[in-house]
Amino acid sequence: MIEIHCHDCGGFISEPERISFRLPSSTRSLAVPHSALCTCALPVVYGPPPGYLSSPGMENPDRRGT
Repeated sequence: MIEIHCHDCGGFISEPERISFRLPSSTRSLAVPHSALCTCALPVVYGPPPGYLSSPGMENPDRRGT
């Protein structure tokens, strides 16, 4: 089973339907994952939501260096 951790607090996300997917930020660092539950109002995961290969503003891996 895959565990999902909040990128803001590092806590375990127990309700994945509440996740706020966002574009990665170069100015913020990811929190270190830990075993406690996430206490954020909206857990944050940087990256595209499940089912999407990319998200607006994210570089397509097939087009790097071209």
